[in-house]
Amino acid sequence: MTVGKYHTGISLIAISLLLAMMAISPFAALAEQSSSAATQWNGPMGNYPFNWDYSAQTQISAANVQNLQVSWIFPIPAAPQRAAGGFAPQGEVLTPLVVNGIVYTITNFQLLLSQDLRDGKILWQTDLSRLFMNVTGIAAPPPSGHYHAIWYTSNVRGGPLVWVPTGNNGIYAFDALTGDLKLAFSPQISDSSVPGHFGRYGNGHPWFTIDEKRGLLVTGSGGTEGTDSGRGVLEGFDITQTPPKLLWRTFLIPPQDGSNPNWSVSSVQNMSYAYIFDAPDRKAIDLKALSASQLHDMLYNDWGNFGFNGTRSFAGVGVGWGGDWAIDPATGIAYVGTSQVGPDWNATTRPGTNLWSASVLAVNEATGKVVWGFQTTPHDLWDFDCSWGVMLANATISGQTQKVVLKGCKNGYFYALDAATGKMYWYFDPPSIWRTTDTQLLNPTKPSDMKKLWANYPSTGEFTQNPPASGGIESNPAYDPSTNTAFVATYNNPAIGKVLPTIGKGVAYGAAGLDFFKIRNVPGATNTTIWAIDVNTGQAKWHYDIPSIGYRGGVTVSNGVLYVPANSGIMYMLDSNTGKVLNSKFIGAALITQPAIAHDSNGQAKLVLPGSGAVGSLQFGFLGFPTQPGYLFAMGLSPPVVQTQTATATATATATATATATSLVTQTVSTGIDPSTFYGVTALAVIFLIATGVLAIRRRKPAP
Repeated sequence: MTVGKYHTGISLIAISLLLAMMAISPFAALAEQSSSAATQWNGPMGNYPFNWDYSAQTQISAANVQNLQVSWIFPIPAAPQRAAGGFAPQGEVLTPLVVNGIVYTITNFQLLLSQDLRDGKILWQTDLSRLFMNVTGIAAPPPSGHYHAIWYTSNVRGGPLVWVPTGNNGIYAFDALTGDLKLAFSPQISDSSVPGHFGRYGNGHPWFTIDEKRGLLVTGSGGTEGTDSGRGVLEGFDITQTPPKLLWRTFLIPPQDGSNPNWSVSSVQNMSYAYIFDAPDRKAIDLKALSASQLHDMLYNDWGNFGFNGTRSFAGVGVGWGGDWAIDPATGIAYVGTSQVGPDWNATTRPGTNLWSASVLAVNEATGKVVWGFQTTPHDLWDFDCSWGVMLANATISGQTQKVVLKGCKNGYFYALDAATGKMYWYFDPPSIWRTTDTQLLNPTKPSDMKKLWANYPSTGEFTQNPPASGGIESNPAYDPSTNTAFVATYNNPAIGKVLPTIGKGVAYGAAGLDFFKIRNVPGATNTTIWAIDVNTGQAKWHYDIPSIGYRGGVTVSNGVLYVPANSGIMYMLDSNTGKVLNSKFIGAALITQPAIAHDSNGQAKLVLPGSGAVGSLQFGFLGFPTQPGYLFAMGLSPPVVQTQTATATATATATATATATSLVTQTVSTGIDPSTFYGVTALAVIFLIATGVLAIRRRKPAP
């Protein structure tokens, strides 16, 4: 089996160094039990299956990072006309996945691309929106995607595959070398197939994680922001079979007709460990340690009757989104995050802690049993889902090295939880976050808190929310195992809003409980702070402030450098040990996802990430909805590859597996633009002009 160079630049030498380092830690067992070193590929969070967002490469360092220059630029084409009315169709917001020097990425209008990391040339492309029309058994999706992750496996089905979740509740696997469709199936999460479900399932992508060693895929249902949110469910599949076999189904919340008021109590009793965060008292409550009467008083009828009217429910939850879920191959445990409870801002139909919304769960991949749960925001009134990446790391607690789960949530807290039990070792409450009066987390032991109807109840006037609805932490963290340091971006973006009814005459089904037309930001109060945290203690090592902007996407750490891409268009490069600025470059487009760091097939380390359209602190681009095509670009220490030529080629795409479709497409190839224009005053205009042209496509075998 060929061991390649992956997303964060782990070559054969780097893998050896990394595994040697891991051999002295609890994660040594994980590496030993992986089917091969080749399974240690790196996705948008990096370092599968631990999600460290860390690179062991040694070429680019704190000593030479100031010499980084643009290697190539690939203008992303404008969304086709068929996607013009879709949801966020322009550009892309995905950190590329890189394996063996090949870049895999997907645009918001569902164009899956394979490119050579050396120069950005297209190897193959697949237009998923056209392909969908030919795949039977899965409903047609919306014309656009808003993707945040794709997946890679090396041999789980006999060859390398790129996995894509789509907005039609489908999961597709493509041959990583040719782009041919190899598998298409639906997780079977639909409004008609899930018992106790009386809401709707959103068309967001089904989040999933794959244990290649065991051939298992864990996925879950999406939710919505409103009263129509469905009954959250997780599913496990054996993906070695065709079609994949459903092994189990585990629910996140009770039946939505209120028919099982004891469900939350039973869920705790069936777990090995269960905790709920009590922010006012600065502790986590051990639910398993409560007496039967205490547990009953706290959790019986936890969701009320969901506002059930005989046909519909008016509250629900799904899984979290953004970033990757983590896996422990040694134990077969997947660590997943769940979403906020809907409706987000008005809890009239959902009294109680609303277990297990805004939570981190440890799930047995083979059986679906929830080993432990940790709820971060009981009775959420602010849209504080526990999305984005989950990381597995090491911490020295009381002199003993422990496996820990590191997780930041939109409530702005960053947690270290015991990977085996969910016990909270520490939490980090960034002092940079301004927690307004009406955005203080609630006490799960106080019935009055758990029955509070909205943030400023009983007032019906406006209130100021911060952390904002977009999250105090709205990005993937990073972890450096060589220094046992975690890095996370936090920010303030306070907004003034007013709660609206969610039920009653004239209220649309699906209302989220906030007057979106009258929200306004507090002038001059938006800012970002990057924190470095000692994973052993939870104490801050240093922080770096970025004024005037919010932060979304993630950070990447490698060889003494922390890479901080900002939606102001600036890439900050900080000394990961001190926070000192080593270098900064104005890229010319909003940067709303962290870079991948990888070696190309010539062994040269490169950073690669998309520039997502218009720069602006509060533009839609900041929230992941670019309004301009933008571009994908790479940076390295070697001289840039200047590509300006064009060519014409014919590409034939053949889809196999559950359906077969063949299309013949002739398109023009453009292999890039002169990087010298990159920092010019007219760079954006040039790039966007080129991007509106015909996409450059060339289908050939991957570079050697």
